[in-house]
Amino acid sequence: MTKVFLDSDVLLDIAFDRKPHSMHAATILSLCENNKIKGYTSTLILANCYYLIANHQDKATAKNTVSKFRELLTVLDFTNKELGESLQSGFSDIEDGIQHFIAINNSIKTIITRNVEDYKKASISVFKPEEFLRLLSR
Repeated sequence: MTKVFLDSDVLLDIAFDRKPHSMHAATILSLCENNKIKGYTSTLILANCYYLIANHQDKATAKNTVSKFRELLTVLDFTNKELGESLQSGFSDIEDGIQHFIAINNSIKTIITRNVEDYKKASISVFKPEEFLRLLSR
């Protein structure tokens, strides 16, 4: 089964219904829910999502949204190892480096994000949601 790591912007597109991006993100989450692909994210991403949703909507919505993401995705921890790898890497954004190394250290070969330019130093595949869906449909 294809394993994919979902970056925060993909989850936030769903949470904030940011059109047209939310349509692609929701399709990917649906594929996870229906066991067509295996979706992963990190504790760091979900913590950031909770913070942003709570500040733009309310804490109850944030809690419910993050809980739903936890049901549909496997949530991976990040450790000092990923932090160190990110700090030593060429990633300009430490958080993106952390996500990259969480994926690598868990044998995930694909990151899905709308910010592919943030992953220029990635050693695994990085796709925008719509690109990933096009590839999957081939």
